[in-house]
Amino acid sequence: MPNVAAGARKTDRLEEALLAIVLELGGRGGARLAAELGLLVGRDVLLSRAKRAAPSDAGEVRVLGVDDFAFRKGNAYGTILVDLERRKVVDLLPDCSQESLSTWLERHPGVEVATRDRSRVYREALDKGAPDAVQVADRWHLLRGLALGLEEFLLRKRPALRGTVPGAGDGVPEVGVEVSDPASRPGSWRARKEEAARQRLERLVEQWRDIRRLHLAGADVRFIARRLGVGARTVYRYRELEEPPPRRTYTTRASVLDPFVPYLLERWEEGCRDGKRLLREIRERGYANSERTFIRFTAELRRAEAAGKPPSSTPRARKGSVAGLSPTAKNVAALFMRREEKLSEEQKEYLGRLCSSDAALADARRLTREFAGMVRGLEGEKLDGRLAEAGTSEAEVMRKYAAGPKKDLSAVRAGLTEEWSNGPVEGFVHKLKLVKRQGYGRAGFDLLRARVLAA
Repeated sequence: MPNVAAGARKTDRLEEALLAIVLELGGRGGARLAAELGLLVGRDVLLSRAKRAAPSDAGEVRVLGVDDFAFRKGNAYGTILVDLERRKVVDLLPDCSQESLSTWLERHPGVEVATRDRSRVYREALDKGAPDAVQVADRWHLLRGLALGLEEFLLRKRPALRGTVPGAGDGVPEVGVEVSDPASRPGSWRARKEEAARQRLERLVEQWRDIRRLHLAGADVRFIARRLGVGARTVYRYRELEEPPPRRTYTTRASVLDPFVPYLLERWEEGCRDGKRLLREIRERGYANSERTFIRFTAELRRAEAAGKPPSSTPRARKGSVAGLSPTAKNVAALFMRREEKLSEEQKEYLGRLCSSDAALADARRLTREFAGMVRGLEGEKLDGRLAEAGTSEAEVMRKYAAGPKKDLSAVRAGLTEEWSNGPVEGFVHKLKLVKRQGYGRAGFDLLRARVLAA
């Protein structure tokens, strides 16, 4: 006999099935699936069922994770609260204000540990609503802030970045378009891509000129960002550049031929130009893919040879290094942040030449490795020494970076010693985005909260 509550018109099992459907698909999609299953129910009934299922109170929370999420990116944001011990969302707040979070914390006085990003709003809210809680700064944001600072610093070191690459002065263009290449003829896809890159560079150079002009006139970052309609990060990035931003280079995708490129280059240097013979040799070494891919690569080698350039100048031959023949600030910053054991021999040699050419770059790389090792190894006892050393560094980026954690020292130190992290909260934010987008912008905050909490 099925279980039916007093006065109910549906069995408990049917109610559970409808709840599972609406939590996964929402009202309209849930109603369509229910009809396919022979369950006649309207979307409004499903939505009301989801709202009733949401818990009214989060209960006691000891370890709280706090982060923001976007209703509309760059416009409206809310706050997600996660119980890190139970790995469960306990509440959503409709904004990112200090008042709403501190009020929630006052209603839940059991919070002993709170993880967060470096937001000043959340820091002040936790100080007010849970003054006795240990605040833990997120470790990912510590490394992310360092990487962004390195990128801005390396933008001003572009001559050094390119000057230490072997073959950088061989006349290899920044955008790999050969005149003799049929794909680069007017109207081809590569010619259109080249034109789009040229137009984008012109816009960036004009933007850089406007930012520099306002910065030298004494305008602050917020005023420049509002005046030009750009983000503050863009202003920080360009205001110190004495030269226009570099042109973006084309990159090559990973290919099934990549493992055999070193052997082909070696045979090409030995003077072998017989395509059929080279193809047969790499097939004997395990290449089992299309002949067309091989032909395209040897055609690139022949065009480079006809232009008087070395075989290593072709895009596929340059694929092995993150730096390449046209190293960008972003790529070199990634090399600085990468673990030493994950660097290739070519990358290690490049970084060695780069650091030997500039004392500030050498100091920045050394301190970056020490900071990254401290964060990854949870060695919070070394924090004071590392900050003191960075504060006297020859690299301006390290002096600026050291000033940031000092404003939030206790939370940063806790982030480098405590086991708790804000990483799980980011996972729940991704799940929340999926639920939000299923509503196509029509679902209100109450329904979003109900679906997330009841899931």
